[in-house]
Amino acid sequence: MALMTTPPILATFPDIDAAESALDWIGLDFDEDEAGFAGELVADDGELLDEVLADGDAPGPVRELAAALADRLAEAPGAATWRVTFGA
Repeated sequence: MALMTTPPILATFPDIDAAESALDWIGLDFDEDEAGFAGELVADDGELLDEVLADGDAPGPVRELAAALADRLAEAPGAATWRVTFGA
């Protein structure tokens, strides 16, 4: 029997709008549930993350999330799942 694991939480934002805005800025596909947002990174997402990290206009929290996602992609290629939550 395969074990189901919860993707690691890479960031927590103050509210749903801030979390969704950050993910939209980066341009990733994601799913929403009552606890936050989740997705899976693919190799091509590395280009999106690099663009955000190089974008001087990207807000700090967006760049921090992009950096965490890039680290996740590097450490778990092929299985880089993630979660972003909101609220305290």
